[in-house]
Amino acid sequence: MSKPLLVCRKSDDEIKPKLKVFCVGYEQGRWRAQELVRDAFRRHLTSFALSYSEWQKVDGDSAAAALARSAKMVYDTDKYERRGEFGELILHGILRDFYGAEPAVSKIFFLDSPNETAKGFDAVHVVVDDTGELDVWLGEAKLYTDMKSAINAVVRSIQDHISNEFLRREFIAVSNKFDDGWPHSAALTELLDENTSLDVILDRIVMPVLLTFQSDVIARHNKVSDAYIEDLLQEAQEAWEIFKDGLPADFPVVIAFIVLPLKETKAVRDLAHNTLMTYQTL
Repeated sequence: MSKPLLVCRKSDDEIKPKLKVFCVGYEQGRWRAQELVRDAFRRHLTSFALSYSEWQKVDGDSAAAALARSAKMVYDTDKYERRGEFGELILHGILRDFYGAEPAVSKIFFLDSPNETAKGFDAVHVVVDDTGELDVWLGEAKLYTDMKSAINAVVRSIQDHISNEFLRREFIAVSNKFDDGWPHSAALTELLDENTSLDVILDRIVMPVLLTFQSDVIARHNKVSDAYIEDLLQEAQEAWEIFKDGLPADFPVVIAFIVLPLKETKAVRDLAHNTLMTYQTL
């Protein structure tokens, strides 16, 4: 894949939850909102929206048509202010670029209508570990204005989604959608089988949590500098501590907490919507 736009400013796998902090930086005094949206759409939209087999067939001749089809599958409405697909797309891109993950299923590919919202986890990906075993990455993404509201919402979501009943329903739902051509289909189907103990499955689950919010730090600076990075990491540390304090001490799976501060959430959402509408006409 081509070079990612996002830059990882901190990565700490020794703390619980694990933490990564990303930024898009500035260009000539301007925070790079347009570039964030452009990169997400150009590099990740088709793998986000299409099935594995369909995505694998995309080539130079079919790329524009595949982008248009992918864009049409996301949604087709002007009522987008509270929709979560763009946050999910960013999470998908980060998982591919920085964790070596690949999607197990595109949940929007199987929606009955273009404006229906997918239920369950925002991302269902896998990572092959050093021993060749599959880790199942079940993600949550929040694209919010207020940091604390985003944290409160995501803590509620992951606590709801970690119940035995929810997990079993989700495993059945996604297992029925694995692409027969996907190399990990059989192994993941076996792992998520109802006869596999949840104790075994929980040991293989990682829950990536993407937190995006409107950042005072991003607004206060206009250039990447030592002072900017220090302020950025301090803000991310505050978010991590609030998130950690909201989790039960016995939370049963590994969490990868991912922080991506924005300058203005509404501007990013509007840019993403306008880009989506443009791609639908390709």
